[in-house]
Amino acid sequence: MSEGSRIILVPIDLHGINRATLETLVRIARQLDRALLGLLLEDIRLQRVADLPFTTEITLSGARERSLLRDHLSQRHSAVTTDTQRLLDILAKQDSVELSFEDAAGARWHSALEREGPLDIFFPARIRWHRVHPPAGRRPAVIRRLGVVLPRNRDHSSALDCAAVLMQAGLVGDVYVLCHRPPAPEELRALYHSGHQVRLQTNFSGDPASILSLIRHSPYDLVIMSRESLDNIPPTSLDNALDESGGQVLVVN
Repeated sequence: MSEGSRIILVPIDLHGINRATLETLVRIARQLDRALLGLLLEDIRLQRVADLPFTTEITLSGARERSLLRDHLSQRHSAVTTDTQRLLDILAKQDSVELSFEDAAGARWHSALEREGPLDIFFPARIRWHRVHPPAGRRPAVIRRLGVVLPRNRDHSSALDCAAVLMQAGLVGDVYVLCHRPPAPEELRALYHSGHQVRLQTNFSGDPASILSLIRHSPYDLVIMSRESLDNIPPTSLDNALDESGGQVLVVN
């Protein structure tokens, strides 16, 4: 990966990532001029379960203990990551997006935080996400409903800038801006395009409870939020919410 490249990190674990999501990720990376880093994750929590006594057997040859669940997890991890790597590599080459992979162990958010540099982080939905066909006569959008979270009393230009680029590239249908107070009109000007709606939800508190609820029950195909929006959320709580996520999440630095 070239020095100075802006990067979108995507954790890849036993759940895998479907083709539609990978296609969306690659198109986002291309429009934002980002390289991609696939983080191939082994889930430590599952490995701990695999070490429990009831998951082992005694082998006939050598009378040694073998972990049944650990063997299954290892095979599953290898199959899923290999398939995902292969497909992501094909898609990245088609769109001329720089791509690399690293191995890691841990939960998704914890592992992403350990990486240095100006990383954006893409989290696929845990509930299977699929594209919805647009209304008749309307150009199909990869991201039909885009949610943009503006942190309370913080700079929110990074989230709005990303949303504007994706909108201008024709990847987005309608934009929903979630904020405590409405931003200045000039800050939203780049989001307005003929035939598309920009809606403000000004009762969004942006506190940890509302952020976690949004991640779990997102009505949007993609939510963009800055890392500052997550500052006061315990990493374990965030990991748990991401494990139940109803939509894709892009955390921008």
